[in-house]
Formats: sequence, C-alpha cells, structure tokens
Amino acid sequence: MAPMRYGIVLTTGDAADVAELATLAEEAGWDAIFGWEPVWGVDAWVALTAAAMRTSRIKLGTMLTPLSRRKPWDLASTTATLDRLSGGRVILSVGMGALHDNWLAFERDQGRKTRAELLDEGLDVLFGLWAGQPFGYEGKHYRVLPTTHLVPDPPVQRPRITTWSVGLLGAAKSMARAARCDGLLPNMTTTDGQFDFDPPLRRWVDAAHEVRALRSELGYHDTYDVVYEATTDWKDLDATREKIATLQDSGYTWYLDSDWHTDHKDPLGALRARIENGPPR
Repeated sequence: MAPMRYGIVLTTGDAADVAELATLAEEAGWDAIFGWEPVWGVDAWVALTAAAMRTSRIKLGTMLTPLSRRKPWDLASTTATLDRLSGGRVILSVGMGALHDNWLAFERDQGRKTRAELLDEGLDVLFGLWAGQPFGYEGKHYRVLPTTHLVPDPPVQRPRITTWSVGLLGAAKSMARAARCDGLLPNMTTTDGQFDFDPPLRRWVDAAHEVRALRSELGYHDTYDVVYEATTDWKDLDATREKIATLQDSGYTWYLDSDWHTDHKDPLGALRARIENGPPR
C-alpha cells in the first residue's frame, strides 16, 4: 500500500504570500502546496517559482491548469523551467477547466468537445516536448515541427513532469485520459448531470477502482496517484482520519486540503492557520 501524502491548496494570496506560506507549509510537514490558474489574476507559476526559491523539499503544483486554453509549448517551457529550478518538484494538474465569469470576460467558450480535443492534444505536445528533441506532431488543433534552435534542457523528472488529470467517473474517454497520465483527480456528476460538489465516500472509492482497473486493462503498470480533495474538518480529526484510512485502502495516494468558500474576514490569516495545523496524518 502506497503511503498517503498531504497537500494544501493556497486559495488566496499574492506571490510573496505564496512564498511565505510555502515555507510555513514545509516546516509544518505538508508534502505539497498547490496554486490555481486564473485567466486574470495572480500568476500561479510566478508564485510557485517564488515558493521554490524559499523551500527545498515541498512539491509545487496547480489545482488546476485548464490546459485547453493554454499553448502547450508555453506551458511545457514554464513547467520544465520550474522543474529544473526546484530540483524536480513540480506537479501539473490539468483539466478542461470550469467556465466562470473571470474566464468568459476575456475568452469565448469554444464548446466542451473542442476543449476536450485541445486537452488531449495539449497532453500529447507536453509529453513530447518534455521527452526532448526531435519531436514532431500533427493534430487537428496543433502542429509542431522538430527543432534544434536553442533547445532547453529536459525537466529533472523523468520520463516527464508528474501530471495529474481530471477524470469523470463512468465516462470512458475522460477516465482513459486520466489513466494515461500520472494521477487521477476524480470528478463526479449528479443524476441530472450537474457537477457533484459533495459526493459520498463510496463514489470516491469507485473512482479509484475504475481508474486502476482501466490502467491494468491498458497495460500501465507503473506507479500512479489518486487524489482526494476536501475541506478538512479540524474539529473532528478522528472522522477525517477514518475517511483517509478508507481512501488509502482503496488506492488513494494524496489527500489535499482546500477551503474555496471561506467567508473569514481575514482569508489569508485563515489559510495560514490551516497550514499551521499540519497535515491530518
């Protein structure tokens, strides 16, 4: 059974705050910190770079990066640069992204089918560029030619930077996409097709079983992460730890704490307090 590792999502703060909080998280025993990518806001990768310069052990990632709206060669450059700088500590989480006002204020919705195609081709290009030259690609949306001009060094992590992908429970294409990556971020819907913000634990267990069975069927036998994200109830840690034990028995390898809906008057202070609590081991 793989050991459970613990990360915390930094839901607020500018780059300097992220650097400070990353240092605090490393001291408190967390295994990773995660930022998030807005369309207009604090740049997650600049903030994570600031955190890399202040830490030595903790992993640095996003929750998540909407790859369908990013040029994959730009993202490949950014993530590989940070991976080299940090000594191989980057985790990239990808998905189509959730449409919201901050997105649609600047970019039109291309439609779910197109965003799914861009996500799949984006992964192809990321993995190819990280592997090194010569790399060429011909897809519906992206075309890449091999190049020898000012080629950067590869990432520290081999064969590639750790990449987690959203996978929708019961959706064959979505779960197959996650299965080809290095980890699953389970996604679930209600019976009427809406996103399920609070699925019962059994559905989380089902997601782990589904992706691991699929990976075996597809012939993948390397190590693989399954990621659980929740708002930790620090007032009832016995229940939290009981849930974590069930998840670990089901094949989960990461527990992420996040609080996206805090109404605290001092959200940065509330986040700092969550970090100082340390992971609920």
